[in-house]
Amino acid sequence: MIEHLSYSSISTYLTCAASWKFHYLDKVTAPTSTALIFGSAFHNTVEGYLAGIANGGKPDLMEIWQEKWREQSTVKNEKGELITREDVDWGADTPESLCNDGIRLLSHDDIHSGILSIIPGVDSSGVKIERKVTLQVPGVPVPIIGFIDIVTADGIPGDFKTSNRSWSAEKALGETQPLFYLAALNQAGIQTPGWKFRHFVFVKTKKPQFQVLEHGHTPGQMMWLFSMIQKVWKGIDAGIFPENPTGWKCDPQYCEYWHLCRGKC
Repeated sequence: MIEHLSYSSISTYLTCAASWKFHYLDKVTAPTSTALIFGSAFHNTVEGYLAGIANGGKPDLMEIWQEKWREQSTVKNEKGELITREDVDWGADTPESLCNDGIRLLSHDDIHSGILSIIPGVDSSGVKIERKVTLQVPGVPVPIIGFIDIVTADGIPGDFKTSNRSWSAEKALGETQPLFYLAALNQAGIQTPGWKFRHFVFVKTKKPQFQVLEHGHTPGQMMWLFSMIQKVWKGIDAGIFPENPTGWKCDPQYCEYWHLCRGKC
């Protein structure tokens, strides 16, 4: 039974509804990608560092990274010992090489100064980092929930991304995730200046880059968002889960369920 939707689940359904069914209904386990655990560890590090500073502390960025990377890359065995996660598709990477990649990024002056330029907002609940939001859409009986990485001191929400290449302004503008957050904040009575959203992008190139991409949106885009979510829910409710053989994910390299679907042919 589906109790809620999220940006990622809706995005998965739109990319390939069959993949959505394997993951959310059939609960088929699949290997986790190194990109996912690296991104999670990195953005948890940035959040922890900024929260520590906002609370008046002097956190050690590298210590936080080591802790967050350990949380993402290891589990405890029956003896309580930390071992490398077996559910991760490490490929040509190793936990050590990825940990060192994080150190390389966080040690770079542009990345470190970029992190320090981000000033989180603070309210009666504390630092505005990793805030849960809920969106109710007419005709959809379950809520859409999500967590905003940060709301900066000027009231503008944003998220943290790691990327192998720099983002273009067009890519940032084309992202639908900000619409979920902006609509949820508006529904909660929280006004966002200019309906703006920021992407803080940490680029993992040989010479690391820090990007801040800001875009304004309109109330009309929120109506489009609601319509899109309603259509996705109708498909889920009707049990319509078609494959998308022309999509980018329909490839043995990218689809974790290839062997259960097209790969069975």
